Amino acid sequence: MRSKVEPTKEQQEIIDKEGNIVITAKPGSGKTFTIVEKIRSIADNLLDYQGVIAISFTRKASHELEVRCKRREIPKKCSFYGTLDKFYITQIIMPFAKHITKNIVALEVKDKLNEYPQYKDLIQLKQGKSRILEELLIQSLDEGYIFLEICGETAEYILENVPDCKKYLKARYTHIFIDEYQDCGEVQHQIFMQLVELGIIGVAVGDLDQAIYAFSDRYSKYLELLITAEEFTHLQLTHNHRCHKSISDYLLRLMGENIEEPSEDIRVFAVSVQGHEEELMAQIDKRLEQIKADFNVKNNNEIAILCRSNASAQIMDKYLQTKHKLFLENELDRYSSYWARFYSDLLGCYFDSGVCAIDFCQRYIDEEIDSKSFTKLNLIINKIFGLCAEELSDNVAMFFEAARIVYPEYENEEIKEVVQEIVSNIEILNNYKPASADEVCILTLHKSKGLEYKVVFHMDLYRWIFPREGHNVLEEEQVQSLNLHYVGVTRAIEACFLMQGTRRYRPSNKDLYKAEASPFLFKNNLHSFRRNISW
Repeated sequence: MRSKVEPTKEQQEIIDKEGNIVITAKPGSGKTFTIVEKIRSIADNLLDYQGVIAISFTRKASHELEVRCKRREIPKKCSFYGTLDKFYITQIIMPFAKHITKNIVALEVKDKLNEYPQYKDLIQLKQGKSRILEELLIQSLDEGYIFLEICGETAEYILENVPDCKKYLKARYTHIFIDEYQDCGEVQHQIFMQLVELGIIGVAVGDLDQAIYAFSDRYSKYLELLITAEEFTHLQLTHNHRCHKSISDYLLRLMGENIEEPSEDIRVFAVSVQGHEEELMAQIDKRLEQIKADFNVKNNNEIAILCRSNASAQIMDKYLQTKHKLFLENELDRYSSYWARFYSDLLGCYFDSGVCAIDFCQRYIDEEIDSKSFTKLNLIINKIFGLCAEELSDNVAMFFEAARIVYPEYENEEIKEVVQEIVSNIEILNNYKPASADEVCILTLHKSKGLEYKVVFHMDLYRWIFPREGHNVLEEEQVQSLNLHYVGVTRAIEACFLMQGTRRYRPSNKDLYKAEASPFLFKNNLHSFRRNISW
């Protein structure tokens, strides 16, 4: 029997806190565990006809949350677990569209507005409402159409114009949880706030790990709005439960937390090596087997060498003699759009033998509310997964067709060109293949997001690199650099080696330059929370 995990002080404060709260969570801080425990504490006081709304942005995440609630034997009662789209359609649009149309009709979800020319103008609802658009929306509902592209806007219109809808939601639900709030757009935020104004207690959860993507506008202003809102209490999850305690303590100290004493067993090492990248890789080659033995590492692919840029990663690839795999960022990684993320996920799953077509489809489409689109997507993904890598470029149209089914409103010609280039280049495609058991992973810090390794070698911790300096460098970029360094260290589960040479190669100048340590290494008396060693 699995032993019961007790909440930390931070987690318990969130579980016990009443009223509206916004939670910002560090990587590995037990975000889902805390949400589940808070739902458990609420469920004890729910009446039979009441429940909570628990929303995640992906079907995979919402399914995981529901399963974990079941494991904790939390009575579901009238609770809702699912994605935003499913909530809008099943809890607002389908039950209350008849109050708008004054007619009872069978409603069916349609994924593409452009297949219905008479309603194509409804896409303009994303820019704002008008009387003409509202009348057109009512007409579409009266004819039995729910358009997935504008289901948020449709739900918002019904919520604003049907008093019985508000009464129903307020009577049935006591709390609304939304995870990954940094991904919220305007309509999602507006509906959340309307529900809060009804008296439904709001719990918004955002992941600060996303802060490393601020350069691409992936972070959400709506999460920031909640943090400063008077009606919300801001609480944080800062303690990393994935990493060894000494790594977690180091990270907390790095970010300014008052950790009084370092752990007895320190697993963060500042390693000094005479020489540049060639010597650094030679020392890793020399000591790798002993490091694997010291930290119970079975396979080389449980070890990562993390670099600031593609150029740095290519240098490490050149000098490391141990068998390894280089993962480079490509043009697709530089985009933050829905289509770009969809294609990256699709290519990753294509090369992952552990993911079948139906698993992939379930991440994006709820078969219960849109069986037609699910079936169409499953057919296409099965065909793609059945192709060999050399055949992908001749069948790239299937990639575009799949993306149109999932995100019809976000079609992007520029990204389509990038995907065409990627699937036509076997060398770039190779970046999506996972490392074999005997290969050390070399990759950029950005590409490491969401991954974890038993042992991490964190490279490039030099002045001018972490953070970049100069009159053109904004303060925001320095903050992003610190967050990126934080992400790099959090990839390590058992041990993290902060690698330092006396010289470093400058790709822009094609020369060797005297290396100075990153100022991040001297923040908040960090030296006492790591072991400083020489190789």
